Amino acid sequence: MAMLTSARKAAIAFGCGVLLMFPAFTALASDQLLEDFQYYDLPTTVSQNVAHALMEENAAIVIDVRSPEEYAEGHIAGAYNFPVETIAKHAADFQVVKDTNTPVLVYCRTGIRAASAVSALMDMDIKHLMNMGGVSSWEYGLTTEVPTTPFADAVKAVKPYKAQ
Repeated sequence: MAMLTSARKAAIAFGCGVLLMFPAFTALASDQLLEDFQYYDLPTTVSQNVAHALMEENAAIVIDVRSPEEYAEGHIAGAYNFPVETIAKHAADFQVVKDTNTPVLVYCRTGIRAASAVSALMDMDIKHLMNMGGVSSWEYGLTTEVPTTPFADAVKAVKPYKAQ
């Protein structure tokens, strides 16, 4: 077995470190990431790579459940802000999600409030809920632009992903 030189070991360690620090480098194309993807009636957790792939396909509505101030500082493009403590007050807004059986990606800063929001949405009989964790580790960039499309219209425009 060949001995690894210290330079080669350093290069391998660096490469592994980069892959761990920047997992998007190893990301597959959206269609490859979603190849085995399926929606579930019960809430589930999805990786941020899968969440991003669903967003690229317009296959889910995205809900940011942080405070309006946190949302204003930067959020995922296309995300609608419904602070977790106001979810129940927005039951009428979420009726269109239930009626259209639209998949929902939910996030907050770390994933804790997202889990609470998923629970509240589940109480409204909304299916296909996906907790994508926290924006603090989001690798695809943030924006301060607020979606201009009304929430109900954006929900109706979602086309749930179907594997080919």
